[in-house]
Amino acid sequence: MKKITVKNMDGTMEEVELVNSFDVKDINRNFVILSKGESLGEGMSKVYISEVLEEEPGVYKLVGITDESIWDKVKQAMKEIVQGG
Repeated sequence: MKKITVKNMDGTMEEVELVNSFDVKDINRNFVILSKGESLGEGMSKVYISEVLEEEPGVYKLVGITDESIWDKVKQAMKEIVQGG
């Protein structure tokens, strides 16, 4: 998997794995699935899903998903990715 560096809220930098990136066309927004290599046990890993915004060319910002209707659309898009759609 591709490694990327993200800036945390406290200003520290952290290297994470980019699991996947996708867009939700009907709301015209881009999202990423990231992993920090944290295990949840039984062969499962913890992942983080975030909206990604390009602040300037080549500079991106991760934004938490707080709107329930957007979260529903993101979950649907992820389900389609898993099902091969």
